[in-house]
Amino acid sequence: MLRINQAHAEIVSALAVLRKHPAFDTTTPDRFAALWKETRAATNSYIGSVIEIAETEEAGRRFGKRRRREKLEDQDT
Repeated sequence: MLRINQAHAEIVSALAVLRKHPAFDTTTPDRFAALWKETRAATNSYIGSVIEIAETEEAGRRFGKRRRREKLEDQDT
């Protein structure tokens, strides 16, 4: 995720440099930068949701495993 965000930052920076070049109008690089920022946000949202689902499932498995272990320990005492 870090590398994806770094790549997006590089693209936005490169577009800012192009914007300053007289051969380019200012609105088009600005529009592309806005689209890249939107893409970055959507990408992070998607990756974050996938991570959240995986982590929630793992937490549930670990909780169940801990509860079973605690019940066994309680029965032994």
